[in-house]
Amino acid sequence: MGFLTGRYVGAFHYRDFMLLWLGSLAGNSAYWALIVARGVLVLNLTNSATSVGIVTFAAMMPRFIVPPIAGYLSDRFTRRKVLVASYAVNLFLGFALTALVFGGDIKVWQLAILSILDGSSRTFQITATQALVPNLIPKSILNNAVALNYATVHGSRLVGPGIIAPLMMMDSPGYSFLVAALFYGFSLSVTACIRTQSTGGIEKGESVFRGIGEGLTYVWRNKTLKMLFLLVALHCALTMSFESLLPSFSKSVITVGDVGVSYLMMAVGAGAFVAVLFIAGVGNEVARGKLLLVTAIVSGVSLLCLAASPSLMFSVIAAFLMGGSQSGFMAITHSLVQHLSPDAIRGRINGINQVNVGGTMAVINLVNGIIADIIGPDRVLYVLGILFLLVMLMTLRNTTLRTLYQSGLTDSKMPK
Repeated sequence: MGFLTGRYVGAFHYRDFMLLWLGSLAGNSAYWALIVARGVLVLNLTNSATSVGIVTFAAMMPRFIVPPIAGYLSDRFTRRKVLVASYAVNLFLGFALTALVFGGDIKVWQLAILSILDGSSRTFQITATQALVPNLIPKSILNNAVALNYATVHGSRLVGPGIIAPLMMMDSPGYSFLVAALFYGFSLSVTACIRTQSTGGIEKGESVFRGIGEGLTYVWRNKTLKMLFLLVALHCALTMSFESLLPSFSKSVITVGDVGVSYLMMAVGAGAFVAVLFIAGVGNEVARGKLLLVTAIVSGVSLLCLAASPSLMFSVIAAFLMGGSQSGFMAITHSLVQHLSPDAIRGRINGINQVNVGGTMAVINLVNGIIADIIGPDRVLYVLGILFLLVMLMTLRNTTLRTLYQSGLTDSKMPK
C-alpha cells in the first residue's frame, strides 16, 4: 500500500481508525479555536489576564470530575456511542455560543458556563477516543496509532487557530465561534460511520464507584504506571499550562495584539504535528525511552526561550519547540499507558489519566493567569521552565523512571 502502510502512518490503512482520526482532528481543532477566540474575547471585554485564566479554567475544570465517569461509561457501553453523544452535545453548545456572540451582549459569566459544559462533553470525547483506539488496529502498530491520534490533540492547534486567525480581524468574533461549531458537526458525522463495536469489562449493575475503584487500584499497584502518572502531572503543570498566558504575552510582551495569539498557538500546533509524526515512526523501545528524556528536557528549555523572546519571530520559533517537545513527550507517555492498561479497564485508566492531565492544567492555568497580572506573563514562563528542569534532575534518581529513559518499556511489564 506504499506510504500508507509505512511505519509513520500505517494505522491509516484501517478504515475505522481513519474515521476516528478525522473526527478527533476536527473536534480538537474546534477546541483550540475556542481557546484562542474565548481568550481574546475575554481579554477585550475585561483587559484582565485573570479573567482569561478563569474562563480557561472553566473549560478545563471538568477534567477534575468528569473523566472517571467518562471512563466508566466507556467501559460499560459501546465506546463509539459515547463518542457520538459527546460530539452531539459539543455541536449544540457551539451553536448556542455563536448565537450569543452574534447577539452582541455576551457576558463573561456566560462564556464561563458554556466553557464548563463544552469542557465536560469534550472530556467524554477524549476518554472514549483513547479507549477506542486500541480496538481499531492490530497491537503490533499500537505505538503508531497512539502517536497519530495524539497528533490530533496538539497538531490541531495549527488547524483550528490557523483557520480562525483571519476571522478574528472581522467586525464580529462570532464567525470564529461558528467555525468551531461546524468543526464539531464534521466530527459527529464521521464518527457516526465507525463500525467497530467495543466495550470494556464492566457488567450490568456494577456501581460507578466500584468500577472507578478498580481502575485506581490497578494504577496504584503498578509501579511503572504510578510513576508515569506523577511525571505526566508535573509535565502538564509546569510546561503545558500556558494558554491563559498567551493573550497577555502577545499584547504586552511582544506587542502584536490579538492575532499574535493565533500565530503562537499555530506554531505550537505545527511543532506538535512534526514531532508526533516522527514519534509515530519510532518503534524501537530503547530509542523511545531516550526520546522521553530528551523531549522532557526540551519542554522546559523551550519555555525559557519563549520567555526571553524579543519579537514575534523568535516567539513563534520558541512556540514551535514547545509544541514539538511537549507533544512528543505526551505521545510517548500515552503510548506507555495504553500498553500497560488491560482492555477491560482501559476506559477507566484513561479517565483517571485525564484527571491527571486536564485537572492539573486547569488549576495551573488559573493560577498562571492571576500571577501574570502581578509579575507579567514572561516571568511566569521563566519560573515554570526552571522548576520543570529541576524536576527532571530529580527524576534521574528514581529507578523506575531512569529505567524507562534507558530502555523503554519491556515486555515483562505489559499486561498479559
